[in-house]
Amino acid sequence: MKGIVILANGFEDTEAIATIDVLKRSKLQITTVSFDSLAVTSAYNIQVQADMLFKNLQLEEYDFLVIPGGRAVFNVLNKKEEVSELIKIFMEQEKLVAAICAAPMLIGKLGYLKNRNYTCFPTCEEGIEGNFQQKKNVVRDGNIITAKAMAFSLDFALEIIEYLQGKKQRDVVYRNIRGES
Repeated sequence: MKGIVILANGFEDTEAIATIDVLKRSKLQITTVSFDSLAVTSAYNIQVQADMLFKNLQLEEYDFLVIPGGRAVFNVLNKKEEVSELIKIFMEQEKLVAAICAAPMLIGKLGYLKNRNYTCFPTCEEGIEGNFQQKKNVVRDGNIITAKAMAFSLDFALEIIEYLQGKKQRDVVYRNIRGES
């Protein structure tokens, strides 16, 4: 299975990198995608190199979408029509859309959280129609997975694995990252 992780300047370091790490441990293929340059700077000034520019994506090759949070959501992603179109395509094809921290608001502004349970960073739920699960750290509702904040990045990635590969695989990866056999 292949997934897209969107990176834009100001992405939250752990939400992106830890999620990518855990997903790759489960043998999921990840393509990091950026917009104007392959060079991307995280919220805490770590320079990373995206795999591909957004304009070169062949969407039919991908099974799921992951959107990390951070300032990038407000400063870049919220202003890119391409991101909204990408979410719409994945939702219409009933493919997994996973977003953490501030990123669930990108799904919510398009109306896809209406009548659904979700979580996000506190205050990012404002203006979103849906059933905000303030006390939940990770929420799965249909083909949408949302997570509250950076502290839940591993749980977020494990939930993605369970959705795509089943509980048994989630447990295998969980034991592996805990150093258990």
